[in-house]
Amino acid sequence: MKKLWQKNNNLLSSVEAFETTADLVVDQKLIKSDVLGSLGHGLMLVKIGIITQSEYKKVASGLRQIIVEAQNGKFTLKLGDEDVHTKIEQYLTHHCGAVGKKIHTGRSRNDQVLTAIRLYTKEQLLQVGLELVQLAKLFIDFAEAHEFIHMPGYTHMQKAMPASVGMWAGAFAESLLDDLQILKTAYELNDQSPLGSGAGYGVPLTLDRKLTAQLLGFKKIQNNSLYCQNSRGKIEVNVVNALISILATVNRFASDCMLFTTAEFGFFTASDQVTTGSSIMPQKKNVDLAELIRSKVHLVAGNYVSLLGVSTNLVSGYNRDLQDSKKLLIDSLNTTYQVIGATQLLLTHIAPQKNKLATAMTKELFATHLAIDQVQKGIPFRDAYKQVAANLSAVPEPDETTIATLLRKSNHAGGTGNLQLDKVKRLLTRIRRYWQQEQNAWLRVTANLLTQIN
Repeated sequence: MKKLWQKNNNLLSSVEAFETTADLVVDQKLIKSDVLGSLGHGLMLVKIGIITQSEYKKVASGLRQIIVEAQNGKFTLKLGDEDVHTKIEQYLTHHCGAVGKKIHTGRSRNDQVLTAIRLYTKEQLLQVGLELVQLAKLFIDFAEAHEFIHMPGYTHMQKAMPASVGMWAGAFAESLLDDLQILKTAYELNDQSPLGSGAGYGVPLTLDRKLTAQLLGFKKIQNNSLYCQNSRGKIEVNVVNALISILATVNRFASDCMLFTTAEFGFFTASDQVTTGSSIMPQKKNVDLAELIRSKVHLVAGNYVSLLGVSTNLVSGYNRDLQDSKKLLIDSLNTTYQVIGATQLLLTHIAPQKNKLATAMTKELFATHLAIDQVQKGIPFRDAYKQVAANLSAVPEPDETTIATLLRKSNHAGGTGNLQLDKVKRLLTRIRRYWQQEQNAWLRVTANLLTQIN
């Protein structure tokens, strides 16, 4: 297939294979995004008089047909297509005539691929954001359901002070709220239209970049044409960094699940629906779902390092090295989305074991409480600390009623007696509203581009 850039030269087939084979697999995922970009760009070309309304209707019909064929497995990229942009333009030229050759006017493949990546990333981040909201809700629900079931708290992996299952689960909920804030920042950084920046230096046409940004649902245009190209890699790095924050949270949860479901601890049990067995040991019940959740942050962190490496030490303007950033970004987005779903499954299939937890509430956990009791009698804390430390055997063995009372005594904000889960829920409601509004706006954009003719 003739390349968009091809003149009278013929590229060696071995060179083409090296440059494009792996990238074609990635580009298959960008078909819808590239089609949406072309639909918006085409409408703008009508406005500035490059193509006619009737020409746009013809090419828009061809673009929409590409999506249908891609969904049915009939529009697939193969060696010789070079990339998704070449494949689409060749298809349009073949099926729609001369207008297929006009649709690229005012674009370079540089801003075309940037636009497709931004649109793809936006759609994927919306899915991640909404699923993350649901995961945060599940943690809040878990915390509410088990708010005052006591469990040991640990520092340095040694028993420290009394905690609760509600505090444990609530900590992950609040961590995810922070992750959602970081994700929002990355989402908004990505939500800039680079279309119209050309190869990085603009084009000698009066392009209406604001119109294409609006048509494609971007919050704003990315202004400086050269920075559009220089930001490739930079924005992807920030997106993947936000994903790592999410994966780090669920990594800690998965690590806790692995530890607390061991026979030695037995604080939680995992249902048979999320555990597997051993090929040799009949008794085994493995929570390897947690292990695989735990591992993914390391894989995506590897993508982050690779992205950072690919996008640094480059001179200003487009560099072909950046082609390799697409796979790293797309893999990170897909991995994170899958991990969030897996974490939802794990959380909804574990249950606290009250008897085991009660047995684990040994008296040394209450040494600090005894010191505080002395403080409230007028003894300086450091003296009280030394007195208790010198005679730990005097710490009384608490019963269930005493433990329940002591948990509620930590009634400051965020303590076991005052987790403020209602406040956390209200914050989550506001965050959910943001992601739902963004999702609804995106669905309207895609519906308009995929259905409108004029």
